[in-house]
Amino acid sequence: MNQTRVAKIVRCASAALAVLLSMAIMALLPAIRSAGTLDTDGWFLLASGRVIVESGIPGTNPFTAIAGQGIVLQQWLHDAWLYLWWKAAGYTGVAVSVAVPAALTLWAYAGTVSRLAQNPRYPWAPLLISAVGFALMTSYLSVRPSLWTAALLFVTISTCLEWRRGASSRCLLVLPVVSLLSVNLQAALWPLPAAAAACFLLPEEGEISLGESGETVRSWVRSRLPLLAAIAGMAAVSLVNPYSIDGSLYVLRSLGAASYGGVILELKPVWAMPASALFWGVAILAAITSCAIARRFPPRWLIAFWLAASMAGALAVRCLWITWTVSFLIVAVSAGRKDELDPRTYRALIAGRVVLCLVLALSVINSGLHSIDSGNRGVESGWCGIDGDMEQIVEALGDNPGRIWSEDAAVMNYLEWAEVPVTYDMRPEIWSEAIAGNGAANDYRLYVDSLEGGYGHLGKHCWAWAIVMDSHGKRLEKACPGAERTASGRGYTLYRL
Repeated sequence: MNQTRVAKIVRCASAALAVLLSMAIMALLPAIRSAGTLDTDGWFLLASGRVIVESGIPGTNPFTAIAGQGIVLQQWLHDAWLYLWWKAAGYTGVAVSVAVPAALTLWAYAGTVSRLAQNPRYPWAPLLISAVGFALMTSYLSVRPSLWTAALLFVTISTCLEWRRGASSRCLLVLPVVSLLSVNLQAALWPLPAAAAACFLLPEEGEISLGESGETVRSWVRSRLPLLAAIAGMAAVSLVNPYSIDGSLYVLRSLGAASYGGVILELKPVWAMPASALFWGVAILAAITSCAIARRFPPRWLIAFWLAASMAGALAVRCLWITWTVSFLIVAVSAGRKDELDPRTYRALIAGRVVLCLVLALSVINSGLHSIDSGNRGVESGWCGIDGDMEQIVEALGDNPGRIWSEDAAVMNYLEWAEVPVTYDMRPEIWSEAIAGNGAANDYRLYVDSLEGGYGHLGKHCWAWAIVMDSHGKRLEKACPGAERTASGRGYTLYRL
């Protein structure tokens, strides 16, 4: 057997292995998430979507027991999308709807990896890199809007790559459209694609060096003007949302309130959670090791964005997916050999992306359908059964219950969906003065403080009701002697204080 034939067999075997591994990763991703595609945020998202579809985009908080408070529904477009799925097919529709943004995100990410890999030794290697680089998105395969943001981020990077490689400046018109979608799908993260685009303003190797003439510098500046104009357009378009400047600056207005007490795990730094720190370290190590092995450094724009992504992931667990995915973009650069893809490789990668997206979409749908099974345990699963299980508690609370305390803040989300007025939920920034206005109800802070103070503090802060887990009922009765057991459901007991 000659060496040429042996080499061909090895290449075919490697390609086949890469395809099988990629498909296996895509199929297993949703299964790793025990709650499927549903999570407790879904109750609030559906409640918001219902308000938007039936009454229009609200300017005042429709969920609070205290009238007149302002509100910013930063993911209003996603909420409406989600509710329309519920209207069409109930919780089944909500569960399977995640397949759409998940497939779009994988498609955009795999496309970015393929552009950066630049004709690797094995044509299917970019798909394997895409699968591994997408793996940490497992925790975001849910009804939250984060997948839309991820898809728009990688569309932005791909667009800027095409422009830098000679495409017409007209392609940059995509960027303001990305910003428009981003600020309406998840306003808190619309600056992320804009930051990625801004990194492309940096000069690459050979463009500018010490001792260069003024004309060279001016030429570089002129070459960046189209992109600079597109980024300015992204900033301007961010104001095109129902809340204008409040929507555009949502992330700045929400940081203080959202981080109060440190009870929201996603806002903690990675070193506070060992598993997150491990993933962060693996991502960083993968990027550095791939560059060292290939002896090839990524372009400066990618280095800059990777450093920013690494810092964001370190400071907040909810941004860890950015560190992970961007790190594997560096791995993709290290795997490349040439500047252009040959037509056959390009067609193979397109076909591979289609296959991966279909496999992911089908497995997400299967996982979502499993997660609505009422026989599943836990608040995050069995959505079909929660309505009936919580019926007694909802009826006991009535139309104007007053101030409700729950040791599981996720229950408050369900009460909003059940149209029970509340004074706090798991989005504390909505209740802060920066968004709700002066005199905003601040029960979220009292709730956080009471977690450390124990049940005995409930009477001091004039709560009307308490919802506790069944196993904690006797402790509450001992701490609050006058508490009256009123109703129970879904493993919780409602007490009138």
